[in-house]
Amino acid sequence: MRSTPVLLLAVLGMLFTAAAAGAKLYKWVDKDGNVSYHDRPPPAEGGYKVEERDIGAAEKTKADGAEEIAAKSPVVLYSIPVCGSCDLARTYLQKRKVPFSEVNLESDPKVQETARKKFGSLSVPIITIGEKVMKGYLESLLEGELDQAGYPKPEAAPPAASSEAK
Repeated sequence: MRSTPVLLLAVLGMLFTAAAAGAKLYKWVDKDGNVSYHDRPPPAEGGYKVEERDIGAAEKTKADGAEEIAAKSPVVLYSIPVCGSCDLARTYLQKRKVPFSEVNLESDPKVQETARKKFGSLSVPIITIGEKVMKGYLESLLEGELDQAGYPKPEAAPPAASSEAK
């Protein structure tokens, strides 16, 4: 009979955890710049600037993590329109859901001169991750640099189903 209280506590714990996982936090900023945090939104007539956040979530999404990292170590792809390696690099960054900007080096002489001074050459692709510079595209090298910068790793593909009949 001792297992009944333990079971009851476990069920109650799960209920409270589920409630906290769906909770919201509101950050209010009034006209004087005073900041306060509440579990409910402010009255509509207060003229508050409001930010709403989910709290108690099990984990942040990969996109959220990538956005935070991008602020610290932005990724820039220097490319030209007809470039197989540029296409591979772009596809890899998109597949990994890494936010990046792209600079076309083909048509703007000012951009070309800036890149030549900054990188020493105009061979493409050139990929910068924060202050690091990669000339050319090698997936394993790009993957390592993104990992080192803290970008979320790509999701592993589920194992292929066996087609063998047993």
